[in-house]
Amino acid sequence: MLALDLIFAVFPDKNTQLRELRERTSENLAVQIAVLARVDNLRPLMKKLHSTVVGDDGISSIAVRLASGEIIAEAGNHSKNWVISEGQRSSLENVRVPLLREGGKWGDVEISFEQAGSFSLIEWMRQPKVLVIILLAISGFVLFSLYLRRVLEHLDPSSVVPDRVRQAFDSFAQGVMIVDPDNRILLANETFRKWAQFGDANLIGRRAEQLLIFKDVLPSKPEQHPWVVAMTQRQQENGEQLELMGEGGIEIKTVPSCAPILDGRGGVRGCIVSFNDLTELDKKNTELTAAMHELQESRIQIEIQNEELRKLATRDPLTGCLNRRAFHEMADELFVQLRENGESLWCIMTDIDYSKTFNDRFGHAIGDAVLQAVSRCLFSGLRDNDLLCRYGCEEFCIVLRNVTREEALQIGERLRTGVETKTAKGLRGVDTGKVTCSFGLAELTPDVKTPSELMDRADKALYVAKEAGRNCLKLWQRERQPVSA
Repeated sequence: MLALDLIFAVFPDKNTQLRELRERTSENLAVQIAVLARVDNLRPLMKKLHSTVVGDDGISSIAVRLASGEIIAEAGNHSKNWVISEGQRSSLENVRVPLLREGGKWGDVEISFEQAGSFSLIEWMRQPKVLVIILLAISGFVLFSLYLRRVLEHLDPSSVVPDRVRQAFDSFAQGVMIVDPDNRILLANETFRKWAQFGDANLIGRRAEQLLIFKDVLPSKPEQHPWVVAMTQRQQENGEQLELMGEGGIEIKTVPSCAPILDGRGGVRGCIVSFNDLTELDKKNTELTAAMHELQESRIQIEIQNEELRKLATRDPLTGCLNRRAFHEMADELFVQLRENGESLWCIMTDIDYSKTFNDRFGHAIGDAVLQAVSRCLFSGLRDNDLLCRYGCEEFCIVLRNVTREEALQIGERLRTGVETKTAKGLRGVDTGKVTCSFGLAELTPDVKTPSELMDRADKALYVAKEAGRNCLKLWQRERQPVSA
């Protein structure tokens, strides 16, 4: 077909067609210009040239040049577009047509066409010659594929594998397959065939990534598959854990180990891939993780219960303050620590004024509510490292650490004011009147030998505050005469 085209020009050439078209266009245009050029008035000629350039996208410029070389009419940028000189033959882009008058050459019509564009891939493929070649190639490929498929139907690829090799592969407990550089399976053992749910003959020749057991478990890009990575890098590659779906919908958790097969010259001939079945190991790990989680939950529950027991053992159930036993343990430890470090320690004893009146007038339930409201006021006025204890029925003991005399007095006065202004407001639905407390304050001095002695001094200052009219703060002094804050 190509030889016929070369000899007889069966398929027309695009450049030849374009040249013939431009020649006819130039001749027709030259005839019209020759008629208009006979008129002395050049206006119709100029109008014709301009309309031709504007109306034809393939024409860049036109000029009428006399035999003397003078241009008498032109349209478009002719000086730029006209590139051939006098005596040169016309080209595909610049066409010269002579004008004759009275048997001699009168001038020339010079026409500049647009540059002939290069072929795009689509335009090239649309050429008849190329279309015929493509059609013949496709037809030949289809016929050869059909023929090859029919031939392969009568061949058994598995028959070329020796029985001893097959038996050795089938003896492996893990799944094993061998792939060629195109990712096609060359050999697979019995375990892998069961996973893939294929017979040996139907499995060989298939691309590994097309098997259902690898659906949605392999990376989306084939070059990231572990056996492809092993063949590319020419070294062993261990992939990430895969969750395969085996026979009967059973999930198989496995890790592929890939080793490239190289020839004597270092060329890659394929890859052997073994799949270590980690299903049982993963099951044991899951059970162990669940057991550890249960132990952790149990430990948390035990810690919560221990914390509740600790609160029950160290806290007063009504007010939430430290009970006396826990308070004395913490106060004794703090006493020794601060005495050794030379730090300051203050003790405040406080008692609710006329507490028996609340129980007698309103009942013990309201009396308990008053105790709770007072303890909340005291808690709100202390720091986290201060100690607050319900020392008696209506009596509280407070230990302050690392504060100066002025700061201790300010804290005691703030607590007294808070009880006076906030406690009654916290008792909703009952008008108990004003609730107040008296406070006694004592400092740890070098002559104080035990925490009980410090608390005794604060208690004596409290009694002085009671005798002074209640709702006040008194500071213990060595002369046993507590003074007002």
